[in-house]
Amino acid sequence: MSEEFHWSGRFDGDEAIHRRFFQVIAEEAVDQIPTFGLIGFCCDEGVRRNKGRLGARNAPNLIRSQMASLPIHTPVTIQDMGNVVCENGELETAQQNLSKKITALLDQGTTPIVLGGGHETAFGSFQGIFQHVQNQHKGESIGIINFDAHFDLRDAEVPTSGTPFLNSANLLKDHNQTFHYLCLGIAKHANTKVLFQTADTLNVTYLEDNALLYGSMSDSLAQIKAFIDQVDHIYITIDLDVFSAHIAPGVSAPAVRGISITTFEQLFNPIIQSQKVRLLDIVECNPEFDIDNHTSKLAAYIAYQFIQQIITKDSI
Repeated sequence: MSEEFHWSGRFDGDEAIHRRFFQVIAEEAVDQIPTFGLIGFCCDEGVRRNKGRLGARNAPNLIRSQMASLPIHTPVTIQDMGNVVCENGELETAQQNLSKKITALLDQGTTPIVLGGGHETAFGSFQGIFQHVQNQHKGESIGIINFDAHFDLRDAEVPTSGTPFLNSANLLKDHNQTFHYLCLGIAKHANTKVLFQTADTLNVTYLEDNALLYGSMSDSLAQIKAFIDQVDHIYITIDLDVFSAHIAPGVSAPAVRGISITTFEQLFNPIIQSQKVRLLDIVECNPEFDIDNHTSKLAAYIAYQFIQQIITKDSI
């Protein structure tokens, strides 16, 4: 799929009651500061380095196409900032380019939504919010909340889709800052013992998929609230392999068990309501292995629900 994208969709009329996503998104710079900025990260170089299934670089525009005809119920301003493309395997350069776009949006008061790409997207995202906090909120803390079957705390010589949160921990360590990381949906069979040891060494908070599926939801929400209460800014990253494979078949590493959409929303919505969320990315959608666009539709739905949750809250 081309990295260029033109928004179009089902047209029922120009009136506000008929409008759909493609009718409200701006593809060029606008006079007012938009509430949301959409960025695509066309990259699966990190997946290649991590010996995963390639194809995620083609996801951003496909997710856009699934968002295009979704209805708009509350007025909103959104600007599409285009795609960051990883060229010639130069992942580190692509991550830097993504981070600069994110920092610029955050500095002007816009909430970025990043459509990946492999989970190497996350280190670009984290660098972006880290620089923003350095610029405008010096001394304040960032909490990473990752919906994922995997810790992504691998130790490797170069960044990959399996290293973004260790990369982020090391960046914070270099600046004498604390690493705040909450991982929701961890699959024990998908993480080696050394990854659990690394998580413990870094004081990572995590809830396994079993706990989310069969444990007490009130206990899980209490742990999430405790994490939120200790940080100033939240970055949410959603690896679509956290969902059951029948829900999200088109990912780089499909889940044997995974969580349901209902479970996800019970956790996701209270995080948004904390009013601390500054950045969202959605990663690991892989169109090469999708079935009837189930996974790209799920990614579009999550981005859409994120937008609706925030604008509905702000309009009350």
